[in-house]
Amino acid sequence: MRIRKIPTTVITGFLGSGKTTLVNHILDATRPMPIGIVVNEFGEVGIDGQLIVADEKAVIEINNGCVCCTVRSDLVESVQELLARYGDGLDRLIVETSGLADPAPVLQTFLADPDVRERVELESVIAVVDARHARDQLGDDIAREQIVFADRVVINKTDLVAPPSLTELESIIRVLNPTAALDFVMRSAVDIDTLLGRRSFSIDNLLAVEPGLLTEGEHDHEHDTSIESCALHIPGELDGIRFNRWANQLVQEHGASLLRMKGVLNVSGESRRLHFHSVHMLMETSFGKRWTAGEARESRFVAIGRALDADALRAGLLECVARPAALEPAGIPLPLGSTP
Repeated sequence: MRIRKIPTTVITGFLGSGKTTLVNHILDATRPMPIGIVVNEFGEVGIDGQLIVADEKAVIEINNGCVCCTVRSDLVESVQELLARYGDGLDRLIVETSGLADPAPVLQTFLADPDVRERVELESVIAVVDARHARDQLGDDIAREQIVFADRVVINKTDLVAPPSLTELESIIRVLNPTAALDFVMRSAVDIDTLLGRRSFSIDNLLAVEPGLLTEGEHDHEHDTSIESCALHIPGELDGIRFNRWANQLVQEHGASLLRMKGVLNVSGESRRLHFHSVHMLMETSFGKRWTAGEARESRFVAIGRALDADALRAGLLECVARPAALEPAGIPLPLGSTP
């Protein structure tokens, strides 16, 4: 009996490009289709799994490593686990890689691993590009590789740049990858009818770019060792005003070295999770799902960048922890660095 292969979409893109937003856009547009998601993060504390709007059963997180190197075996195990959870009831897989992942070893895993190859079929490889920061990011080898290996490039955040800059960016991308389909979007809102159900991945095109792709051991690489992550796990509630002030001060002083920050925060007086995103100097917050009764309410925060001072980041975030009302007058937040 022929085993039905699960169509799989691999979503790559540099830090902060909008990969998770694209995953949520796909999920929103296809509900109630059963879709399994593997999400990989560069850091010890999982954030993206909480940012993805899906049932807990559907999401597997791979933390503290990169699926293109140290945790490739975890990628295989995660795919197998999702297939086991759903049996024949899974319609589709999505793999969201770390923003620092080289796509070649990831694709090699899907194409060369016999257990995975028997159960899943690569339908498309999508690279999400941050239009605002692309010029700087494309100086990184990994960011360029993500575009080179894609069969579709989603140019995101087009509302943040002028048309001449988009035209220039399109020319740069076309030099790197002349055959990929291009989408120019805001908030990763790609037309789903053109995104799913159409097999755009081509092994022939891929082997023309990387002839040794299917040769085991051909894709060992080293990440930029100057890029590191700082993961913080803070119990209790945060004071929203104080956090906003701290985050603004942080990006003003260190925005150039802070490539990416993200968090799922427990804010005092709010029944919903606060989702926090930052790419260099740009920050954004939105509310997520409500905390449930009996759930441990806590804040998770990750910073990725160069020359990070982990102790200072932890101290700064701890200064944002809400004080008891008796120690802090209502409406008058304590200044940074002060103590009650």
